[in-house]
Amino acid sequence: MQTANIISMIKDNIEKIGRTLRVIEVCGTHTVSIYKNGFPDLFEGYIDFISGPGCPVCVTHEGYIDRLVELSSEWTIYTFGDLLKVPGSVKSLSQARANGGKIKIMYSPVDAVESIETGEKVIFAAVGFETTAPAFALSLEKVIEKGLKNVKFASELKTIDEPLKKLFQNHIQVDGIILPGHVATVIGVDGFKFVEEFKVASVISGFEGYDILLSLLSITRDILNEDFTVKNEYKRVVKKEGNLLAKSYMEKYFERSSAFFRGLGLIPGGGLKIKDEFGEYSISLSYDHTEQKDTLCRCADVLTGKIKPFECPLFGRACTPISPKGACMVSQEGSCNAYFRYGK
Repeated sequence: MQTANIISMIKDNIEKIGRTLRVIEVCGTHTVSIYKNGFPDLFEGYIDFISGPGCPVCVTHEGYIDRLVELSSEWTIYTFGDLLKVPGSVKSLSQARANGGKIKIMYSPVDAVESIETGEKVIFAAVGFETTAPAFALSLEKVIEKGLKNVKFASELKTIDEPLKKLFQNHIQVDGIILPGHVATVIGVDGFKFVEEFKVASVISGFEGYDILLSLLSITRDILNEDFTVKNEYKRVVKKEGNLLAKSYMEKYFERSSAFFRGLGLIPGGGLKIKDEFGEYSISLSYDHTEQKDTLCRCADVLTGKIKPFECPLFGRACTPISPKGACMVSQEGSCNAYFRYGK
């Protein structure tokens, strides 16, 4: 099916519905694709695109960063590169490293285990959703197999279901949702069945522009037909049951816990912690979960769809990708970063 035909069909469906649709995408990679392909302009007056809390860096609390900064003088902190520039209340991990903090960038926690030096005291900054959780579970298994007693995991891992439930219940009303393809590869279509209870048209999507157009077509058809079953437009990767091996690793080493989400607060069951039987490899970074109120940064409001990135008073002025003031501008998957690069 040609792209022009799909676009025409989407607009025709929306005209039949008779109003502008509010569609939320959860994954930051979808956010980038939507802006990069110019969909907000292409569907102006037809679809109001809203970004959700699906960027793991964006929802990470500054208190977690502060604790890692404090520990970096004694421990070597292994972290993904996106986390480096996330502002803490005093400094970022990047600034801490410039001041002598022992911080190393990892591309894979599994590979990083192999590079740990004998006697090196290491903390893995375990950040992400179900997409990265299996990799941390496998790296924990390797640490156990190698008998590395000086290695800890500071889990700030998140689950996708509980924050979406809270978002729908307390924060936002939408007509459709583009579900995160990366997470879906792990938890499968079945992992998103809970969305159906909210009577929202939903579809698991790939990340190319064509994928998203097909997903928008699916959403508009479902609204017309009042069909609220979860659809899968990413069948080349996502299975109904998900990745059983990856899920087995998560279930072996992790259990549900409360977790903080920027904009949504502390959510019971929204996180993953290492099971007590493997507790010697876990380090709990306790911090005050209160959100900073004395800042002009509106990242929390962007993540919950209350405002668009450009409506933040810092956007494009004091806050840019080179000098980010909030987490939404740090990661390339962040809403503000994507809008800065590809928005109007």
